[in-house]
Amino acid sequence: MSGRVVFEHQASDKRNGRLVVQADIREMAAQLASRAAANTPRRTGRMASAWRTAPGYSDPGTTVVINTTPYARYVEYGTRRRPARAPMGRAVAAGSRS
Repeated sequence: MSGRVVFEHQASDKRNGRLVVQADIREMAAQLASRAAANTPRRTGRMASAWRTAPGYSDPGTTVVINTTPYARYVEYGTRRRPARAPMGRAVAAGSRS
């Protein structure tokens, strides 16, 4: 799994809390996955097409962005011989500026 970004937002309504903003959080995560796919280097396109969003593990107000290719971590963080390409990192950085 490549870089994992968790979006969280608390609403003022204590009863519904995170459920109120769940759709917005999913949309932000989908946009982040789309930006990460656009930033992913392409040879075959396999890694670029593997960006997905999934519901959080324990909290309904959490969505995770994942990449299921086995080599995604090496592209994101680099290796001793290859520099990091950081498609998720660049997507997060671009999102914080907009």
